[in-house]
Order: sequence, then C-alpha cells, then structure tokens
Amino acid sequence: MFPLLHGTCGRVEAEIIPLHAPHLSDLVYTPEGCPAKTGTMRLLEALLRSQGAPSDLAALPWVESSYYVGDYSRVGAAGPWQFMSGTARHFQMNMTDEIDERYSWTASTRTASDYLLYLNRLFDDWHLAIAAYNCGEGVVQRALSNAQTQRKEYGMIELPGETDVFVPRYSAALQAVRQLEREEPELSVILVPPGLDLRLLAAESGIDPEVLAEHNRGFLKEITPAGQRNWEVVVPSRRASLAFQTAWSIQRDRYVVKSGDSWTSVGLATGVSVNSLREANNSSMPHPGGYLFLPESGRVPVNSNAAASAGFFQYTVRSGDTLGGIGALVGVSSREVALWNDMSTAATIHPGQKLLLRGSPAEDSGAVTIVRATHELTHIVQAGDSMWALSQEYGVSVEQIMELNSKDSAALSIGENLVIKPE
Repeated sequence: MFPLLHGTCGRVEAEIIPLHAPHLSDLVYTPEGCPAKTGTMRLLEALLRSQGAPSDLAALPWVESSYYVGDYSRVGAAGPWQFMSGTARHFQMNMTDEIDERYSWTASTRTASDYLLYLNRLFDDWHLAIAAYNCGEGVVQRALSNAQTQRKEYGMIELPGETDVFVPRYSAALQAVRQLEREEPELSVILVPPGLDLRLLAAESGIDPEVLAEHNRGFLKEITPAGQRNWEVVVPSRRASLAFQTAWSIQRDRYVVKSGDSWTSVGLATGVSVNSLREANNSSMPHPGGYLFLPESGRVPVNSNAAASAGFFQYTVRSGDTLGGIGALVGVSSREVALWNDMSTAATIHPGQKLLLRGSPAEDSGAVTIVRATHELTHIVQAGDSMWALSQEYGVSVEQIMELNSKDSAALSIGENLVIKPE
C-alpha cells in the first residue's frame, strides 16, 4: 500500500478516462519520452486516488509542464499543474515568502484534483472538464450555450484553438503513461511539524539533502513555515518511517552534534558548505550534545528561477516611483506590474522594495540584468580577489554577483563560495 500518511476519507474513483483522438495530437508522447522522474508518476497517482480522483489525471502535468515543478508560463501560470496566482488563492493555496504551494507536488496535485472533480461534476464529461481546466469553465459554458448541434460534447463545440489541441495531447500522453512499467512506489508523503529545517530532517534520517530539497521545492527556504498547522513532505519510501519518527523527535532548528562529527561530515549530511557552517557558528565545533546552527539556505527558490527563465528581472523601487512609472520602463501599464507581482494597483510601494518586471530593463533603471550560463558557475574566493576583479574576469557586473549572493556590500572572505552565473 502506498504510504500516504495524510489524505481524505479514502474515497477512490475507479473511473477510467476515455481517450479522445490521441492520433490527432500535434505533439508526440511515448512511454520512452516520459519526462517524469522515477517515482513521480506513482506519487501523483496515489495523491489523486486519495482525493477520489481518477489516477489517469496524472498524465495531465505532462501536457501542462512536462512534469517540471518549477515551470512558469508566459501568462504567469506556475508549477507542475500550472496554477495562476488568482486561481491558487481561490483554492486557498499558500503563497508567501516561505512557501508557494503551486510548486508543491502534494498541495498542487490535491488542489488540481479537487478542481478537476468540480469541473467534471459541472459538465458531466471528463473531456469538457479537461478543456475547461485549460481555457476556463466560463469559456466552455459559453461554447455549450452557443452550440448549434444537439451533441453538446467536446469536439462538437467551438473552443479556442489552444484548447482544441489540448485534449488530444492529453489523450496521447495518457496513452503513453498507461504503457509505463508499474514499479513499486519510490516516494511517500509524511506529515511533519511547523518550523522544521528540512536539511536537519535529511541529516538525521539519512536522506540525501539534494534529493529531499528537489522533491519539496514548494518550501522556498527549505523550512516548513512556523505556526499551528503541520505540513506534507515527500520522502523516499525506504526512509519514510524513519523520517516520520525523526521529524517529530529532533531539534527543528539546530543540529545536535554527535561523537565523531566534523565540519565536513555535518556539511555533507545537511548539504551546507563547510565555510558557511563555520561562519554561522564562529568556527567553533561544540562537544557532542551541543548545537550547530545552520545558515539560511543558499538554494535559489524555485519561483525566482522560474520568473527569471520567463524573461523577468528584478527592479528596486526608488523614492518617488509609482506603479505606472515603473511599468512605463518596459512599456506596460500599472495593472500589468501589479499582476506580475500579485498585488493591487492601489498598493503602496516603498523605496528598496523588489518588484518583478518583464522585458528589457532600461539603462539606469535600478534593475540588475542577470547574465546566465549553461550551468551554474561558482568561484571560491582567494587571497587578493575583489568584486571588481571577479566581475572583469567572468564578464558580469558587480551588481550581479552581489544580487546572486544576497550581499549588501562588496566585502569578500577568503574561502567564500560565490555564485557568479546561474543556469
């Protein structure tokens, strides 16, 4: 049995969604070409079943995002199920500086299943429900009202061009997914307490910190938000029981030193660089039973990566700025700026505030243009290095290096690991 330690009442729909003209798909979907990572497909199917939805819906993120958890579309839809911020808020998904549940495999799948079940009840047809997921229920309702045919079903009504190809794509993807090998579940979902540093959970339960982080990118700082509620975390199934027990028994915000620990061993277990660990603890290794504090996670939040890959850049608000004036820098209205930043056009902005803009930053706009590389480029600071020298050596601006490393000054420390260019 797939160990979901949190779910609904256990209601399961055995319904199989019929294929609709997979041969008409303009894109090719094959079992060999499925981009889902090992275990992800079975995780999605189990989550869908726990919500009472057909497991066949697990093929939908292939069409929406190619199973890329950090996907961010040209219109601002985010995550594997491609939720717009307004839709996400309507379904009460959490979106803060600590967590964005659109990028959570568990939260986004549960929400998508609830939404799709609602659409299927509304239209009494899975193909219309999937079409409405793409273009909106209002568009489908109007198409049904305007239909001149007795057969008011998908394929017989007038829908937007993108939606016309969406359902055949989904059917082609579903046909391929049904041919995948049925391996044992490799991922499980456990419930953990608030304020838990996932790097500590990885270290204490023997999970690779990179693996744990990649399966839980919705936690933007690698920490479950503080408060009264508990949170779902995806872990390797073979470690699920130990991870669950560990999550509720360890110190949530600091590492307890054990006999034989070293800076290197703790760094490997938590995924934190030795230099960062030393700096956070004044280079003092406590005796066994003492505590080590972990620095703030240096992992770039998945939503920042997504915004940058979609052509966004960061603008720092200056004294006297208005949303309209900022929008004019890239030729858009205040409404577009507000939409990009999930805020009201009447919201008050203040100097130093960071806003996302899309387009090419104007000269002297206060924006940092990020020069990217094919893979992340880093540099370990040596004696004699300076920000200026590094910027000249790597062909980037001093501002880029400071922005990527969250530095408030150009001061460097020997041994410091700097990100020079992101992917």
